[in-house]
Amino acid sequence: MSEILTMDQLDATRVAAVLARVAEVRPRVQCLTNTVAQNITANMLLAFGAVPSMAIHVDEVAAMAEGAGAILINIGTINAESELAIPKLLEVARDRGKPVVFDPVFVELSPLRRHIAGQVLRLPDILVRGNATEMAALSFDLAAAEGVTRVTTGKVDRIASGSASFAVAHGHPLMTRVTGIGCAAGALIAACCAVEADKAVAAAAALTAYGIAGEIAAERCRGPGSFEVELIDAVAAMDAATLAARMEARK
Repeated sequence: MSEILTMDQLDATRVAAVLARVAEVRPRVQCLTNTVAQNITANMLLAFGAVPSMAIHVDEVAAMAEGAGAILINIGTINAESELAIPKLLEVARDRGKPVVFDPVFVELSPLRRHIAGQVLRLPDILVRGNATEMAALSFDLAAAEGVTRVTTGKVDRIASGSASFAVAHGHPLMTRVTGIGCAAGALIAACCAVEADKAVAAAAALTAYGIAGEIAAERCRGPGSFEVELIDAVAAMDAATLAARMEARK
């Protein structure tokens, strides 16, 4: 039986090690994401030390995904072209063993979104990041999915796979007040998945760093507008000492 990890075992040193590998490797994340999140997603990946590619054309996404370290699929503003592009990304992921992070935005509100989510979840070993409502709407699909890593974000982010279970309590309410910040979290998870084989560890590392950056940004900002700028700066400045201090203070 695989070892079951606890939050105590994902300490600041381990989080910092994952982030250091992202900075060293500079993985490219091919992002098929929603239009309202494209800019902040790209900027957050750059601040994190990764490289964004935002291709959406159905005839281009496969080629762009071939050399990527990970793939993000976010259905926040799904359209006819992105619906056709998703199977091409899934084919590359299957054939090339690329990690995939799936963000089922508002999947509970639309039959089309539920249909697309069902198709995506046929891919083995996928990571799904959603809020509690979205994850509940996918409960049957998730139960049938092979090797799925579940990341349920909220006041406390809960991460579960077959070998690991984590809870991440870092973050700030302002992270829910700016469009695209939640979606960008999926891209940071994908960047960590590109350098860390254990997707649960990758997700916990990304969300810990992102949540701590949110706390720092909230201390420095004047409101939601400046919060976004401060968050990008805090992500870019994240280091092992900051992680250690903030994680110790949370215990």
